[in-house]
Amino acid sequence: MKKNTGNSITLLIFFLLTNFLFVTCKSAFQGDFKINGSLEHNTVFSAGEDGYVTYRIPSVIYTSDGTLIAIAEGRRDNRQDPGGGHIDLVYKLSSDGGRSWSSLMIFAQSEEGWSSSNPTAVLRNRDGRILVLYNVWKPGRSGNPGPMVSRPGEMDCQLKIRYSDDNGKTWSDERDITHQGRDVKNWGIAVFGPGHGIETATGRLVIPVNANSPGYAFDDPGKKWSAFALYSDDGGENWNRGKQVNEFACENQIAELDDGRLMMDARVSDRDPGFRWTAFSDDQGETWSEPEPGQICPPIAASIIRYPNQDKSKNSLLLWSGLKGPGRKNLVIRLSSDQGISFPVELLVGAGHVAYSDMSLIDNGDVGVLWEGGEETPYDNLIFTRIPGEVIMKLGLLSGINSEVY
Repeated sequence: MKKNTGNSITLLIFFLLTNFLFVTCKSAFQGDFKINGSLEHNTVFSAGEDGYVTYRIPSVIYTSDGTLIAIAEGRRDNRQDPGGGHIDLVYKLSSDGGRSWSSLMIFAQSEEGWSSSNPTAVLRNRDGRILVLYNVWKPGRSGNPGPMVSRPGEMDCQLKIRYSDDNGKTWSDERDITHQGRDVKNWGIAVFGPGHGIETATGRLVIPVNANSPGYAFDDPGKKWSAFALYSDDGGENWNRGKQVNEFACENQIAELDDGRLMMDARVSDRDPGFRWTAFSDDQGETWSEPEPGQICPPIAASIIRYPNQDKSKNSLLLWSGLKGPGRKNLVIRLSSDQGISFPVELLVGAGHVAYSDMSLIDNGDVGVLWEGGEETPYDNLIFTRIPGEVIMKLGLLSGINSEVY
């Protein structure tokens, strides 16, 4: 009887807490507000403002002085990907944890008709330097299969890097790293992230990239992309390419596990099987295991971050943000307390039309999510959602982590 009663109480607590989280976490498309004091939603970029038809492909990073930097593609002419119109990279800053944002600033001003894309930011912990890696495309050239796809042997797809030593107030001149990050002779493309990179416990900078897959046939769209890591052991001055994942995997993110292994979460590129690929690296991104099915998700970019545990004897958590579906709808965060083996708890962040997202740890144990969403299409706004650490603790409790470890 005691066992049955205990199970009933546990199930009741689970039901009430789960429903509390889901009820309080609804979509935010009507401006800035709180819902039941739980999640905070603030619109950062809105389609049609500041001369851009839409804003897409978010990257968000929290700096050493507490500034948030939100970077995105400003698509001036239309909603199309690179190759279909002029695209700049733009950004805004927040000094209050994402509750308010600066006016729009230009991060990368493209030449007329060119496209800048896929901002992927990383923090260098030793001195607080923010590095942003991104792509630049010639007019009419893109990473999508077709007559205007970027060509091997040409500089249709270029890889650039800039950095800031003052938390996003100013930026260095851009530096070209195309020949470090892309096998120019054999690959037509090498595309960053999008989202963020990581610095590992050894100090290595690791950036997610995808390029033309092994055995790629230029005229065969069935063999498109394969994911890999670009890594640097000297703080971003020089970069090396790791081995590609041996499967069709494109847009990806990477997290470091407690034992030093890296986990890659990647979009499947050649079809829609209804899941993402997961692969692991024992050598800090130089090689990867054979991929295996991972998160259930429509074909789209996603984000994954490590949520450190204050009790070093306990596992850190992994947080994953992506779409529940159907299609490009319903942004959720899933949580793992077993180093990515399972993600049993799910939190609804934004209902309705949603697309890409990126996450960052922010202050007080809170988590920030910058995501595409809107009432009519997923591309109406870029919204920043602040998830309190208390919510993460509740999710951790449901996933088998005792809240006292936080």
